[in-house]
Amino acid sequence: MTERHIQAAIASNIGLRRKNNQDSGMAENGVYLVCDGMGGGVGGQRASASAVARLRDLAAMPFRSRADIENVLAQAQHDVLAIGDELHGVSGTTVTGMISPHALTEGAEREPGMWYVINIGDSRTYHLDRDENGAWDASTISHVTKDHSKRQEAIDSGTMLPEVAEATIPRNIITQCIGDPEGIRPDFYAVEPDGRFIICSDGLHGEVDDDTIASIAAANREPQDAVDALIAAALDAGGTDNVTVIVADITNEDDSTLLPWHASKLAEGEDLESVSDETLDALRIQTTFDHAQEQ
Repeated sequence: MTERHIQAAIASNIGLRRKNNQDSGMAENGVYLVCDGMGGGVGGQRASASAVARLRDLAAMPFRSRADIENVLAQAQHDVLAIGDELHGVSGTTVTGMISPHALTEGAEREPGMWYVINIGDSRTYHLDRDENGAWDASTISHVTKDHSKRQEAIDSGTMLPEVAEATIPRNIITQCIGDPEGIRPDFYAVEPDGRFIICSDGLHGEVDDDTIASIAAANREPQDAVDALIAAALDAGGTDNVTVIVADITNEDDSTLLPWHASKLAEGEDLESVSDETLDALRIQTTFDHAQEQ
């Protein structure tokens, strides 16, 4: 059975212009999540902290199904709605990151299979693969998640070309958050647990472009060094927002099983065990094709 070794690091910085840090995050026991709060006063700070407190329940579970994650997100939604009611407004937070379907022990996990990536809002989860020498390859950076934002909607609908949308629509107009009175519709992805995952608030990707994120992440071997360098880059670029970054490295000891990395968005109600081998084979082909198209 394949053994996977996991190393992760997390850090958060208030930035250079904010009065408080509305980001929160966690990296423990197979749960790696970043939340970016929003709302007047301390509303965003409370929202993200409240959401992480609920999401921490997942780290205590020996097994986590999609239903478990959805239940915890629903509890977080209830809590953040209450904060908004208390403050007579709307308080909210994004959430993105990776969740193992089972608890980890001593930095390694022996169970095969896919992991979850979840997303609500415009924080992001990225992935880097290795080159033939085992070093991180900046050219392989890919977005696992897709922003829930007006800008992304315009691009997806074909209303605007990406460069036009980026020039005309502010990046921080989001269409989903925990605490939205209209409810939440989280995205779930099945991902191969292999490679380097970069999980961040928009305090990073709003200041630093993807190519630079990839270059910095690839140049730093240790996860903590990569986290520190990415946060430093965000501050050097202006530091206009809070910035939180997790870097999680997952290494498979059995190199004979290595295949092109892949991820799949799960359909409504679909869980990891329902992703068939045939689907995974098709995803490997599609992921390889998509990457080639991006070059």
